[in-house]
Amino acid sequence: MKKAILFIASFAFLVLTLSAFTDRATAPVVGYRAPGLSLTAADSTSTTLSELKGEYVLLTFWSSSDAASRIRCNEYTALAGRENRLEHVAVNFDRNATLFDEVVKRDNLNASSQYHVEGLKAADIMKEYHLDRGLHTFMINPRGVILAVDPDAEQVNSLLN
Repeated sequence: MKKAILFIASFAFLVLTLSAFTDRATAPVVGYRAPGLSLTAADSTSTTLSELKGEYVLLTFWSSSDAASRIRCNEYTALAGRENRLEHVAVNFDRNATLFDEVVKRDNLNASSQYHVEGLKAADIMKEYHLDRGLHTFMINPRGVILAVDPDAEQVNSLLN
């Protein structure tokens, strides 16, 4: 009887320990490969993260209803404009494309780096990048590994050097 209880307790401990690392292995965190992403803009241009391998990438997720993410998007757009080794890809989750287009114009964002997604595509991306805890920006190195989450300009510059 004692052996059976010890076996069950050991098995439960092993399962709990291994399951704690499963989410971390798939979650987008520093040191891990960024999940794949494929985006198509309104003008039918498309990009994928795999196409951007070999470049440093700032991948920003934002919405006009989330002021902090909108401000970060503006800051990263300006930063990428000054750094030729840095690509900025911004993914917007506004409720409709008209609102997104207006915000891009009003904020003077680089339209070629802005992508609007909604519906099931947005839900899939939010799940893949664990954005249920807030919208974030990921700095990704040329090998596709996440270097930082929500970096400031100083941190971006230090990671580029």
